[in-house]
Formats: sequence, structure tokens, C-alpha cells
Amino acid sequence: MALKSGSLLRQLTFRLADNSRASILIIALWSICLLATFSVVLGYQVRQKLTLVNRLDEKDRLHFIVEAAIKRAVVELKKEPEKAYDILKDTWSNNISAFKEIDIGDGKFSILYDYIDEQSGIQETRYGLLDEERKLNINKLDATVLRRLFHIFGFDEIDSQELAASIIDWRDSDSELSIPIGSAEDSYYRNLQYPYEAKDAEFEVLDEVLLVKGMTQDIFEKIKDYITIYGSGKVNINTASKPVLLALGLDDDIVDKILSFRAGEDGIIATSDDNIFDAASNIIPKLSQSCHLSDSEVAKLSVVADQYLITNSNNFMVKAVAKLNNRKNTAELICVVNRSGKVLYWKEP
Repeated sequence: MALKSGSLLRQLTFRLADNSRASILIIALWSICLLATFSVVLGYQVRQKLTLVNRLDEKDRLHFIVEAAIKRAVVELKKEPEKAYDILKDTWSNNISAFKEIDIGDGKFSILYDYIDEQSGIQETRYGLLDEERKLNINKLDATVLRRLFHIFGFDEIDSQELAASIIDWRDSDSELSIPIGSAEDSYYRNLQYPYEAKDAEFEVLDEVLLVKGMTQDIFEKIKDYITIYGSGKVNINTASKPVLLALGLDDDIVDKILSFRAGEDGIIATSDDNIFDAASNIIPKLSQSCHLSDSEVAKLSVVADQYLITNSNNFMVKAVAKLNNRKNTAELICVVNRSGKVLYWKEP
């Protein structure tokens, strides 16, 4: 009996030992699984943080590159000799060697804009700056010019008049409507779902026009390349587009003659044979030498030239795009600088 009891005790002891080893093994396996899970989670968090740090680092480097692009633009502007006119073949306007894929550090930048050829309607990318004096200054020009601009882009007379009047009433200092119906002053804006008041001062950024009664994003997209808030309000006849010249009150025939004169014999703008209007007082004499002008055309051009036209520009939009070598991310910066290099507007989307 004693032998049996001893045998049972040994068997029980062995079983307990086996169970204990199994438990230890299970605990060890669970510990390994937990440690593996912690490692995966920790590794993921580290990777996320490293990705964020890399992105921030890339963003900083791209920022420095676009800043360098603006400095290059200012340098190129200052390299231009002083003269009484600015034209589209000047180096600030169309200069691949100075503005396309310029290497700097571990990246490169381009300064570019979309250009539509007035004669063919073909759009192309050009490397250079856009002068603001080719556009209509909505802080300076009267309702008649603005109404013509809207009409050119397909709006009927009533809508064009109301949009133009609303712009005038937004910027003027009084609370009187410039037309009896269709415009807006404080009382209109106060009754909107999210009320505000007419500014009663000049536009400070171009996007501000979206606050004006009747202005929508679609309308803004149509006209934004033809309006500005910079400059004296006079337009550079050497760089202005057809819609801008028409909005100033010139007829189609006169505008076509101006554009043909500017393009020279080859009919292509920004080439060596381009013709130049070197002074506002010489616009009619120069154009008359190139083509016939009727008495009525001379009279019309004389009035518009005296009131609205100049031959030089002093404010320039710079659109700079930067990228790092072997990276997909890019950065874009849009700013406006004047001839002396002062930054008037700065936007990084």
C-alpha cells in the first residue's frame, strides 16, 4: 500500500511539473506576442513621426527655394535698363534661361505663367513675370469700363451694369447707391445670412471682390486675369490683352490693329521684330505709320490714350513653383512686387 501511495505521489508530482512547464511556456508565448505587438505599434508610431519630420523638412526646403525664386525675379527686374516702355519681349516677361528649372541646392524652381496668343488663341506656358499694368485696376477705373468688361465676357447689359455698380459702391466712401436698382450698400450686406458691411474703401486683395453683391466664383474665375488692385489705373498698351483694350472703349478694328502692330512682321508676339509704343503721345503717330486709321478711329484712340493708356509697367506678379530633386511634392508661391523689389502681396497656397 505504501508503494502504491508513493507511486501515485510521484505521478502527481510529474503531472504538476508538466502543467507548470506548460503554463510557463504559454506565458512566455503570450509575452512574446505582446512584445511583438508593442514593437509593431511603436515602429508604426516612429515611422509616422519620421514621415511627419521628413514632410516638415521638405516643406521648409521648398519654402526656401520659392523664396530664392522671388529674389531671382527681383534681380531680373532690376537688370532691365531704365526706359519709357515695357514690352512682352523684355527679359522679365519671357526668359527661359533665367526662369525655367533653375537649380538651387537640392531642388529647382520655375517662374511661369499661362499666355494666350491673341491672334491664334493658342495657350502656352511662358517663363517670366506678368505685369499688373496689363490689367484693369478695379480700385481706380469707373463703372463704364467695368461694365464693358463684364459685357465682353457674356453678361447682358443689366447684369454688367449691376456688377460694375456694386464694385463702385463697395469701394466708395459714401452710402449712396450709384444706380437706383441692382447695386448694394450697407443695408443690403447687413441683411445677408452672415452679415457684414460695404467696405467703403479700396480693395486690398483681389479675392475681396467675391464679397461684392452679384459676384460668384464662376464670374471671378472669368475676369480675375484681367483685373488688378495695383498701379495708377492706366493700362500699358504694349502688354494689355484684347479684352482689356476693348473694355477701355476701343473698337474691335482698332484693337486688332494695335495687336498686329505689336506682333511685328512675323505676327508672333515676344519676338525680335515686335513693334513698340514708346510713349503715350506717340501711340497714334506710330500706329498710323503701320496701318490706316480713319478720322473716327483717331478721335476714339486719342480720347482713350489720353485717359487710360501708358507704355510702361511698375508692378509684376510672380508665380514661382519649386520642387526637390527625386521628390514628388512641390510648392507654389504667388506674389506681387514692384520695380524696386518691394513685396506688395504674398500667398503660399
